Amino acid sequence: MSSIDTWTTPTADLTGSTVVVVGGSGGVGEGVVRSTLAAGATVIATGRDGARLDALAARLATAGLPGHLHTRVLDAMRPTLDGDVAAIAHEFGAFDGVVVSLASWGDQGRKPALALDDDEWQRLLDGNLTSVFRVFRAFLPEISASGVLMQLNGMSADIPFPGSAGVALSAAATKSLSLTLDAELGGRGPRIVQLVLGVIRTRARQTAGIDDPRWIDATQVGDHVAHLVAGSSPLARTPLQYFTDRAEGPRPGSSTR
Repeated sequence: MSSIDTWTTPTADLTGSTVVVVGGSGGVGEGVVRSTLAAGATVIATGRDGARLDALAARLATAGLPGHLHTRVLDAMRPTLDGDVAAIAHEFGAFDGVVVSLASWGDQGRKPALALDDDEWQRLLDGNLTSVFRVFRAFLPEISASGVLMQLNGMSADIPFPGSAGVALSAAATKSLSLTLDAELGGRGPRIVQLVLGVIRTRARQTAGIDDPRWIDATQVGDHVAHLVAGSSPLARTPLQYFTDRAEGPRPGSSTR
């Protein structure tokens, strides 16, 4: 299928909408936070590190964006996750969009797959697979029937990733989890979207001098996400999508539905 231009269109209208960005203080997550604020949403950015969330809020406080930003410390692996999410929903009401942008490269460095010891393997699975599963399970009941639960994933979901087997396996598994959940819901309840991304220009990479204008801007991802939440994108009901090429833009992927 040909590509569909959904990210160079005018800003989505999310006035009156509530969007949670899980991992909002990360590089891609910050782009989504910025774009959904620009669209007028009430945005709750979550992360494990309160200092990083405070820094995010400080950067965006002077941006003049029409939305309203709130930050909450949230750890996907804590036993209290379900209650913590329920408390946020009680405070803000049902969510119109939940965007999951979680990734952990671990501290083991790049290793051949079978050189990982059990502890390294488990930490990678916890940081990249179990965490996403637990977030999906906690947030889905708190999303409005017309809303969307979306995971931002990487190309390692589809291709070999030598030296990072735990990350790649988890990416493939969470892609499968999203598509399975979409099939199980069968259109009943929130939409499920799996968005596979190419290399992203994040603020952190640019600050470190690692940049390439051919890469996709984090806010371009955010603009597409905002249209998906608003339902104003032609891909709003497409469960599998790819945004891996800046020039091509977002495009539908093939799935069984």
